[in-house]
Amino acid sequence: MKKSVVNKKNQEGLKLSKYLQKNVPKYFPRRGELVELIETIAEATIPIRGLLERGITSREINYRMHITESQEIAENIYEEEQIHEDVLTHSIIMKAIQEADVEYAYIASEEAEPVLGNGKFGITIDPVDGSSNVAVNRTVGTIVGIYDEQEGIICAFYVLYGIFTNLILSINGKVAEFILDTTPYSMTFYHFIFLEEIEMPNPKEGGIRCLGGDPKDWPEKCQKYKQNLIRKNFKDRYSGSFVGDFHAVIKYGGIYAYFPSPKPKLRLYYEWLPLAFICKSLGGEFLIIGVEQDLDKVEKIENVSTLTKENVEKIHSSICGGLIGSKYAVLLYNQIE
Repeated sequence: MKKSVVNKKNQEGLKLSKYLQKNVPKYFPRRGELVELIETIAEATIPIRGLLERGITSREINYRMHITESQEIAENIYEEEQIHEDVLTHSIIMKAIQEADVEYAYIASEEAEPVLGNGKFGITIDPVDGSSNVAVNRTVGTIVGIYDEQEGIICAFYVLYGIFTNLILSINGKVAEFILDTTPYSMTFYHFIFLEEIEMPNPKEGGIRCLGGDPKDWPEKCQKYKQNLIRKNFKDRYSGSFVGDFHAVIKYGGIYAYFPSPKPKLRLYYEWLPLAFICKSLGGEFLIIGVEQDLDKVEKIENVSTLTKENVEKIHSSICGGLIGSKYAVLLYNQIE
């Protein structure tokens, strides 16, 4: 698919802050606070990138944070093992938001219970998606959703920590990619710089497939769906990093899926919905495939209740399987008998 050259020329070299000033409409409610919030969280990911890049070890973090060694392995609220990167990055982002001059309704991180405030913006954060990949030097990322109490999700972005660090932002119907400038002596040192506006391909053959979960436990329909993709030459590219695989999907076109195997795993509000917001802005699609109460349930994003201050306490219990990516590849699932 041909990319937009005009937009890139008009905005080439813009820092994230300038891009937001130019592209967030004046009519957006609490526009100034929203821009500051996006900038604040984006800037907070820079020290996270620095820690990951330098390979900060658990022992070093123990020493720096004066963490007492425990005989028991720490677990998060999902009863998953917490590595120290989870704890530290959660603290970095939370501190940055709480010190910013923005009143929030809630901050919900998957590492802790929601923090309630008196403002209008809700924030969901997955500090290091795929944190178990850190030890083996695979791609990880930070996923953020920003909600308006009346309108639902209005902005989503993720930062990908890989060979280089980039930020993918969806707001006002556009999706833009920024790259972290780490050039020595640059006047824009350590700022996210506009790279291009993204358009996601919608291949009917030859895209990529990133299918998660244990295949031996997939429902029969999911098994048939995989075989259909193989027949259409969708190449296997699953890496175990949701945000990393999703980034590959929006670049090359195709599908990311995590099927119940036997139970759903991914968090609806922390992971699926922010990435679905980006995907839908690119003309893609998202389907919920299975919840804990009904593993065969198929539901569209439009039927999902928005997150508010009143129901945010239930955020940790919202887990499901799903399909996300190019519209053709996602809707192909509905054709399976």
